[in-house]
Amino acid sequence: MKTKLIIPFLSILIVFTACSGEEKIPQQTEELVKTVNVRTSIISPSNFNSYVRVVGNVVTSDDILISAEVSGKVLRYRAQEGESVRAGQTIINIDDAKLKQEHARLEALTSQARENYERLKKIYEEDGIGSEIDYLNAKYAYDQSSSSLESIKVDLENTSIKAPFTGVVEEIMFEVGEMVSPGSPTVRLIGDQNYKISAGVPARYSAAINQGDEVAIWFDTHFADTTKERITFVGNSINPDNRTFRIEIDLDETEGMKVDMISNIRLLTLEQENVVVVSEEFIYSKDGRYVSYVIAENEEGKAVAREKVVTLGPSYRSNVIVESGLEPGEELITIGSAFLNNGMRINVIESESALAAQ
Repeated sequence: MKTKLIIPFLSILIVFTACSGEEKIPQQTEELVKTVNVRTSIISPSNFNSYVRVVGNVVTSDDILISAEVSGKVLRYRAQEGESVRAGQTIINIDDAKLKQEHARLEALTSQARENYERLKKIYEEDGIGSEIDYLNAKYAYDQSSSSLESIKVDLENTSIKAPFTGVVEEIMFEVGEMVSPGSPTVRLIGDQNYKISAGVPARYSAAINQGDEVAIWFDTHFADTTKERITFVGNSINPDNRTFRIEIDLDETEGMKVDMISNIRLLTLEQENVVVVSEEFIYSKDGRYVSYVIAENEEGKAVAREKVVTLGPSYRSNVIVESGLEPGEELITIGSAFLNNGMRINVIESESALAAQ
């Protein structure tokens, strides 16, 4: 009889104990949720810079196509592709045989016209023989022949296609024996100096970019180091096709440089001093506003999170200027702030001396 009474009593005791344990678990969980471990940083004014990166290409002012000025057959090359030439050096000769024949014919006509003009002039002025109109017609015929002779001399000179500046023969468009005509591009000549970078900058930065601004330049496939140069030209018009304006940067170092080489350019678009700059990851959108959390104390003197509405300014990468809402010296909650609400208890496990935004 005693054994039967003991067993039900033990069962009741176990059930009571189990129920008591289930009631304690929610209390412990609630206590953990109320306190969040966080890290903080003291807000300190800093400088803010924003940049834009554009892609440019290497160009030179001495990059031209030399066209033929007379008709004729390509007679010979005086320079080959890839060869350096001096200013005034002949690159291509065009056959001038027909022009020489025309030159000889015009020389004879001009000599005849000169003799006829001088004879009529003499007898008209000294002997009073002949009419004034005959004398003037002879003069005009001589002037026309002289002009034609000078023109053919220019054509003969142009049968030699010469380099207008010192450079490298990049390409010859015609083979020996082919016919060229006036205006036909025959040679591409690239100078070995005056290299620069040309790039298009989005129109929204037109007020931020000025001649003389320092820029950083690097080449993905050529130079490993970033160089500093200054803008030497800023365009005054916007390209309607891509809404950009042109800038140019003269290059001092041109060793190994190639025309149309791609370059990267970093331009400073905004610079502000002594402003509050924080990472965007510590700014949250809430009820149509932006908020951050700083450390405060509740009535019991316990550390809690205080929600502060902030006004944001310009941003670059992950950093943003806080124009209002945060003050220097306040302790901004960084790591752990994503789990906070206004007035929530916090436990600071690490505090940085200052918030340094790069």
